[in-house]
Amino acid sequence: MRHCQWLLEQDVGLAVFGTNSEANSLSVGERRELLDAVLESGAAPARLLPGTGCCALTDTVELTRHAAAAGVGGVLMLPPFYYKGVSDDGLFRSYAEVIERVGDSRLRVYLYHIPRWPRCPSAWR
Repeated sequence: MRHCQWLLEQDVGLAVFGTNSEANSLSVGERRELLDAVLESGAAPARLLPGTGCCALTDTVELTRHAAAAGVGGVLMLPPFYYKGVSDDGLFRSYAEVIERVGDSRLRVYLYHIPRWPRCPSAWR
C-alpha cells in the first residue's frame, strides 16, 4: 500500500490489476477486496483505473459494477482473449454486453489493444 500511496503523491494514477497479468491469478473476491483496500487507504477513486476484465462475462460485470459504484476514473477491460478469431462485431458485442449489464452512466471503459505476436524470425529459433 505504501507504494500505491507514493505513486499517488507523485501525481500518478493507479492501474491496479492491469497489464502485468497478476489479476488473472486472483479471484473476483480477492480483486474486490484489494480494490476496496486501496480505496480505504485514502486513494481518490478518480485516480484509479482497475482492470476488471475476466474470462467469465459475469465476473467482468461484477467487478466492473463494483468499480463503477466506487467512482473510479475508468476500468481497463480485456477483450475475450481466450477465443481465437473473434470478429470486430463479436468484440463490440462483448463490450456492449458488459456495459449494458453494468448499467451505470459513470462507467468509462478503456480497451486493451493486444496485437498478435509477430512470427519469430528464423534467427530467434
